[in-house]
Amino acid sequence: MAIPPLPKGVRPGLRSRVANDLHSVAIHLLRRARLVDRESGLTPERLSLLSVLCYVGPRTIGELADIELVSSPAISRTVGALERDGLVRRERRTSDRRVVGVHATEAGRSLIEEARRRRIETIATHLESLTTSELRSLDHAATLLDQHLDGDGSP
Repeated sequence: MAIPPLPKGVRPGLRSRVANDLHSVAIHLLRRARLVDRESGLTPERLSLLSVLCYVGPRTIGELADIELVSSPAISRTVGALERDGLVRRERRTSDRRVVGVHATEAGRSLIEEARRRRIETIATHLESLTTSELRSLDHAATLLDQHLDGDGSP
């Protein structure tokens, strides 16, 4: 895989080069990991929404739409499909009966954990040729990124 050069208009420098490299590598790595998502039987949209509910927690339709960057009607359709499959359930909030929260079911959590296991194993396979020192460097880089990135509600 060849990493493309910085796009025109991006100020050259170490920060931009690292951002460019991470962008390219992350896309290629996740594209490979995404191939095993088909084994879940869910569309990418349904898998993403179920993942949010499992790792971020119960949310309203509006909150889910904001997190997934789609419309509330689109989320409602996706929630309906997941609900029919027994992977999520809707519940009225006890604090305000007008508000309906969407929750992952145990079946939904199990499906997400299995999908996550397959993705992690796929990514780990691509790391097999790295030395222990190189793996430690990547581990350190992941820790640094995690500590400095703002949370956006994504798992």
